[in-house]
Amino acid sequence: MEPRASKKKQLRAALEKNQLKERESSDRISDLPVDLLHHVFSFLPFKSLAETTLLSKHWKHLCLWRSHPHLDFSSLSPELHSLRQARLLHKRLSESTEFVPDVLSRREQGSNITTFRLFGHVSYSCLQDCIDRVMHHGIQQLELDVYLESDFNLPPGLFNCNTLRVLTLNHQGKYPVYEEDDDSVRARPLVLIIPYRHFKFNYLSSAGLPSVHTLSLTHVYIRWGSDLFSGGNFPLLRRLCLKHCTGMSALNINCPGLEILELGGLGRHGLGSLDISCIGLLDLQVTGCSRDDSRAKIFAPSLRRFYWEESINVICTMKSFEYLDTGFAYFNSEPENPKKLQSAGTFISALCFARSLSVGSQVLEILSNIATEGGMPCSFNNLTTLELQTNLGKDQVTGIICFLTSSPHHHHGRSLFQDRKRDLG
Repeated sequence: MEPRASKKKQLRAALEKNQLKERESSDRISDLPVDLLHHVFSFLPFKSLAETTLLSKHWKHLCLWRSHPHLDFSSLSPELHSLRQARLLHKRLSESTEFVPDVLSRREQGSNITTFRLFGHVSYSCLQDCIDRVMHHGIQQLELDVYLESDFNLPPGLFNCNTLRVLTLNHQGKYPVYEEDDDSVRARPLVLIIPYRHFKFNYLSSAGLPSVHTLSLTHVYIRWGSDLFSGGNFPLLRRLCLKHCTGMSALNINCPGLEILELGGLGRHGLGSLDISCIGLLDLQVTGCSRDDSRAKIFAPSLRRFYWEESINVICTMKSFEYLDTGFAYFNSEPENPKKLQSAGTFISALCFARSLSVGSQVLEILSNIATEGGMPCSFNNLTTLELQTNLGKDQVTGIICFLTSSPHHHHGRSLFQDRKRDLG
């Protein structure tokens, strides 16, 4: 008769063997909580998520795509490389997105949508239906990067959607095409054509977008006054990006909580005036938004990073940025008169607290002219890193000397001389 200890050992071994078989044969992924499954499948495109219903009866019943909070339809149609292609194939390509409203209509009741992304060619009715449906599911992040054949007015309900936190609108309006000429196509420069179709950002409610903290608009027609972007209309706005937007001749931005602001190519022919007054602004980038007769006024006492690439003839009004870490200053064109030259000097003085500075050749020429007339307008006492984009021309040497002699701590840092023309060549 076997000892009792030996029988217990055999029973324990058999039990462990059975448990091992059960673990090997069980579907451990299916046993995960739904919230965790949603997180795992958020890294897959929507098509792969829908295909999980074919795995088994359990997965078909689970039907994750009906409750998944992240819906990404950003790979439905190919990206075209010419405006002509986009127009000719729009109707055919927009058919690839017609199923999206049907997907949204089959969602489970009470299943909120955290993120909704749509990329490609869409019809007016399809886009309208998608926006209406996601608003009924507590949308938080809405990203529309689409090509439309007609103007599109954003639905009024979007401006009263209290769950919306991030809104990104981009009309796919820049297609690189070659100029048609008798010369060889390869010899012609690449031209960017902007179509006449836009989103229309009609401001329809006095409440604005009260819950949005990130707003990005590209190729959007903004039909409203210059004071749209105020703290009353966007009380929670932290990040604002406006690129190639039309409908505005002037722009005033006064959002106390705004931290990051990026402006590029605004107005059909540039803005007549730009007024930025944001006490909490940390990062500001302005590129190609003005014309020679424009005026710019900037009040941003907390600014840390500043990028400016505009006409030298813009009349600038601004105080020194005492907390500035990094500054970039690039001008184009020549100053029309002494008043414009004085304004450019005021602009350069506003950067005097910068620790790192990058300037173009036009800035050096201005400093040379100012130094010749009466000396350097300010000292750069905090400057440790200086990047000069220059070809070391005679009209720039004096400006370079002014920079080096007006920054007493610069010898502990470094300088970088760069020939911009040579780089572009």
